[in-house]
Amino acid sequence: MRRWALAALTLVSLAILSATPARAADPDKYFPDGTNMVVQVNLNQMLGSTLLHKGIPLASQKYGDAVLKMLVERIPDENARGMIEQIGPQFLANISEETVTGFMMMGKQNVQDFVFAVNSAKESNNTPQVIMMLRSARLEPSLMEQFAGMIQMNPQAELKEEKVGDVTVYEIKMQQQPQPFSFCIPEDGIMVMSPFKNILIEAIKKKGQGKLDPKFKELLGQRKASYTVFAAGLAPKEKQNEFKHFVGTLTLDKDVKGNLIVECKDADTAQEQVKKANDELEGMLGKLKEFANRHGELKPLADSLKAVKAEADGSTVKANLNIKGDELLKAVREAK
Repeated sequence: MRRWALAALTLVSLAILSATPARAADPDKYFPDGTNMVVQVNLNQMLGSTLLHKGIPLASQKYGDAVLKMLVERIPDENARGMIEQIGPQFLANISEETVTGFMMMGKQNVQDFVFAVNSAKESNNTPQVIMMLRSARLEPSLMEQFAGMIQMNPQAELKEEKVGDVTVYEIKMQQQPQPFSFCIPEDGIMVMSPFKNILIEAIKKKGQGKLDPKFKELLGQRKASYTVFAAGLAPKEKQNEFKHFVGTLTLDKDVKGNLIVECKDADTAQEQVKKANDELEGMLGKLKEFANRHGELKPLADSLKAVKAEADGSTVKANLNIKGDELLKAVREAK
């Protein structure tokens, strides 16, 4: 899965840096039949986050050398390793709030969001059916011809093309990648991708006619442009004894705000899910809580983290996250 995720990231990066602005298309019409979970990452909103503008250079100053060392140790190619060792320190030295803000605001003008649509009820090779979509003002069908030319110059890549109506679907397979990866730009403003070509082709053919559960459509109606991440889903059959559906949101702006609502089968099941959720939250936030508790000046952050708990209200489980950006930045500065 990591390999096709890397392929998707590569295509996304090339798309954002290429072509001329177009309009962004609606991603919902390319959801595969039976989609029961969606994760939508609002890249446009994220790139405008003042917390990230300040936090990225701060984290780079604090942890950049360690991350660079770890990266170099994991690169097998000697030439690539030498290049990273040479340019890495200079790159880190040039990371500042001004350069990060400038770069992110430039990207904000050209990209909208990245969407994962999943049908977890159907799997192939233990992987749920998934469609990924990038919405960017710089995407247009002619861009695929440029991609194809670049890929064909790579002797380690095998590229196939298939026409679906007037849309060209490309399938790429790298020698070191056991599973091929398929992608296309069916219209201006959107790239549609999948590790399963048959799922991608079906989504193109059924554009706007895919069947979705009415309840799932209702959950999608809760999306807002202010969210950085929106996730919603219906429970697959094997999980319906645990929960019915969920909606989760995360917003990175000046502060960090999150919200999770899970509707369970009944009140007893909700209490069970609360215990599981709080155990997981403790595992994720435990070390950060310990650090904040050891530093008196970080008491506001410690208090915010302690307040992050799941609670049951009848058959509904709710959890909220609210961390002041200034408290989080101060924790990074004070970290040792």
